[in-house]
Amino acid sequence: MLGRLIYALRKERSLTREELAAGAGISAELLRDIEEGTVIPPIDTKIVLRLADQFNFRQSQKFIYFIMCNRARKFKAYVVGLPKTGTVSLNGIFGNYWTDHEFNQGDTQQMIFKYSDNMLSHAEYRDFVMQRDAMSGFLELDSAHFNRCYMDILADAYPESKFFFLIRDCFSWVDSYINHFTSPDQMALQSSPERNGIPFDLPGGDNEAKKELIRNFAKYIDAPLSHWTRENLKMIEKCRRLPDNRYLIIRTNEISDRID
Repeated sequence: MLGRLIYALRKERSLTREELAAGAGISAELLRDIEEGTVIPPIDTKIVLRLADQFNFRQSQKFIYFIMCNRARKFKAYVVGLPKTGTVSLNGIFGNYWTDHEFNQGDTQQMIFKYSDNMLSHAEYRDFVMQRDAMSGFLELDSAHFNRCYMDILADAYPESKFFFLIRDCFSWVDSYINHFTSPDQMALQSSPERNGIPFDLPGGDNEAKKELIRNFAKYIDAPLSHWTRENLKMIEKCRRLPDNRYLIIRTNEISDRID
């Protein structure tokens, strides 16, 4: 990962391998081995810092991202799918590794909304996804339902990465999801100027709106069911674009039986 990034940055800045190596005080042969992946991270920190200095990063996030790329990961995997499908369970199963559940959820969801509303370019959206990965410390397992919204970016950026697609039957999913969004303990659902994460047309926000949802759920039932169908079909299509060894589709009720 670090080698590919160095190569891309060098080309972007029109630097020859010899120029970059001389500026960082290393041999062109060592730089070639780093770029081609012959030298596997972690690489001596002093060398990485000297290389970073040559790129003259103007944004701290990009500098952090560069430095964190020197971290050796045992594997790179993402949990994708809808919320309330077992993301917490998968995170727990991999608890002995560097994992997190729904890292930076609030900011990430707002960026997803902005991109869907055409307020961000694809390049800006991709930059945010990459920065989020760096800020998380380059997780080995990144378990978050909203990963599905930029799965194509992750798949392209990390060719070695793998994906767990969790799918839950529609009826128990609707039951769990609506219970979650009508719970008075869910701070994200209180009145707020920001969108609360409900990705379809249901009452959301204050307690009166939640009571309306419970009282007259029959007239809203089509919205979550249609969303369940639409989003899962998208995920199936995204998985089919990948080689078979890069994804695993797991039914939520089979998680405990498929740990091996």
